Amino acid sequence: MRHYTQQLKYPPPERAWDIFILYKDRLTWESTVPSPTVWWQNRNLSHGAKYSQEALEKELGRLVEK
Repeated sequence: MRHYTQQLKYPPPERAWDIFILYKDRLTWESTVPSPTVWWQNRNLSHGAKYSQEALEKELGRLVEK
């Protein structure tokens, strides 16, 4: 959780949880997690895009078509 809180630049005292993260294919995962291609939060915060099933389906379709 700490890594995503920092990577996604959550403002203190918030923490990154209840998040949805997608990565494009062929990313190299090494000692650190790569930056997400897209992410949403599901906590009604002003930080980050608000999760919706429609947005997730649209982005998944876009990533799969490539």
